[in-house]
Amino acid sequence: YCRTSEQLEYREVKKEDGLRYILCRNPEVALSQHRERQEDLAHLQAQLEQLKEKVASQKRPALKRVIRQVEEILAHRHGHRFFNYRLEGKGRALTYFRKEEALALEKELDGLYILRTREPELEAGEIIQAYRDLADVERAFRTMKSVLDLRPFFHRTEDRVRAHVFICVLAYLLEKLMEKALQRAQMPLSAEKALSSLKQMGVAVMKVGQESYGYVSEPTYRQRQVLAALDIPLPSRVLVPQKLG
Repeated sequence: YCRTSEQLEYREVKKEDGLRYILCRNPEVALSQHRERQEDLAHLQAQLEQLKEKVASQKRPALKRVIRQVEEILAHRHGHRFFNYRLEGKGRALTYFRKEEALALEKELDGLYILRTREPELEAGEIIQAYRDLADVERAFRTMKSVLDLRPFFHRTEDRVRAHVFICVLAYLLEKLMEKALQRAQMPLSAEKALSSLKQMGVAVMKVGQESYGYVSEPTYRQRQVLAALDIPLPSRVLVPQKLG
């Protein structure tokens, strides 16, 4: 491999017809993908093990119901890609196992992507940079249309349209600053995933007489990491009435 930076390695293959293939590997992305996959595997295995114990405790569980429950688990986090299962005997004993060959292939592909071009003049490093610049622009528009909710609002004046787009672009800038803070904290996490994690935090409201009290859910380990990276103090577990409004 050649290197464009510490974050990117590449190898180029040129064909006789002028077609060029550039195999790129990003070690940082590879590590992030590996960690995410390990988290997915642990989560799926815990759910399958819990279901296995539940099925084993039943005298004769309904076959269709067990299959439906397993399929519901494997429908998330690429479960079907990583696990297989079978039900054995009259007791419908549930057995599950990892697809080791598929996992080995996933590991080999971590952080890899291929660029194909017929451009004869540019160096491989310049082609890679052009692709990354384009990817950044496309990602920005995807973020503004999805995460930041840039969608058709039927504003009646040009000023309102400009204001709406300005707010979305400002939100995108804040998202990029968030990603830089996460990188400084050595967290291999996108701003989108960090925000998704924080969305899981909630407040339960309980009325006591004429007053309402809010109880903040216990932050998970990941949520604590994100808040620390963003230099945001942990919220109080109990919100008194004057803080609820």
